[in-house]
Amino acid sequence: MKDNPHLNILVMMAKIDGETDHAELELIRQIGTSSNVSSEDIEEIIETTKTDHNIPSLSNLTKEQKIELMTNLVLVMKIDGRIAKEEMKFCFQVIKKMGYNEEALFDLVSTTYLDPKQAINKEEIKQRAEQYLN
Repeated sequence: MKDNPHLNILVMMAKIDGETDHAELELIRQIGTSSNVSSEDIEEIIETTKTDHNIPSLSNLTKEQKIELMTNLVLVMKIDGRIAKEEMKFCFQVIKKMGYNEEALFDLVSTTYLDPKQAINKEEIKQRAEQYLN
């Protein structure tokens, strides 16, 4: 299996609250497939990724990859309509490693607190994520 920090982080996020939601895993599979990761590799990543692992290094990600990861983290966090405290804490750790500040995460997920059922617009999240990255 290839090392895939992007999918590893998304799976960690899905597992961090102790419940792996079907919608979260489905979204992660779609993200993996759209990134040309084989379904066998995706399933292996889902099976083997533990939440107690350290977050992989993100220093070699390009600006576009960071924006994509930030966007996907928000999408996975929001897909089940609720945000667990553990998910927020984990997200803070990841975004700090990418060079974002906490304000960015609050802005990106704030609409969920107001209305968890609100439709998720990936392009809007992506544009907002881009504003925060230096």
